[in-house]
Amino acid sequence: MRVQALLLPLVLTVTAMGSASCSRQTREEMRRERLDSFRSVLPDQIRGSFDAIETESDCAAVGAALSTARAEDPMLDADVDSVMHAELIDTFTDEEVIYFFWFYFDNAIETGTVRGP
Repeated sequence: MRVQALLLPLVLTVTAMGSASCSRQTREEMRRERLDSFRSVLPDQIRGSFDAIETESDCAAVGAALSTARAEDPMLDADVDSVMHAELIDTFTDEEVIYFFWFYFDNAIETGTVRGP
C-alpha cells in the first residue's frame, strides 16, 4: 500500500510530462506562426506581392514597395519595426526583411526544408 502511494505522484508526473510533450509545436508550426504574424502587418497589395515571390531576385521589388509604404504609413512602420525587433533583425533593410521571411519561412515551409521536430 505504501509503495503505491509513493508511486502515484511519480506516475502522474510522468503522465503530465508525456502529454505536455505531445502538444509541443513543431518547428514548422512555429515558423508558420511567425510568418503569419509578419504577413498580417503587410498591406494587402504587398502581402500579395510577397506571396507571389518565386526567386530571391523578386525580393528587391517587394522590399522597395514595403519601404515606400512604410514611409507613407507610420502605423505600418511601427508594426514592421515591432516584427523586426521580435525577430532580432532590427538592422535589416526592407529588402532583407522580405528575403528573410520568404527564404527562411515561406520557402522553407513550402519546400519542406524546415528541420524537425
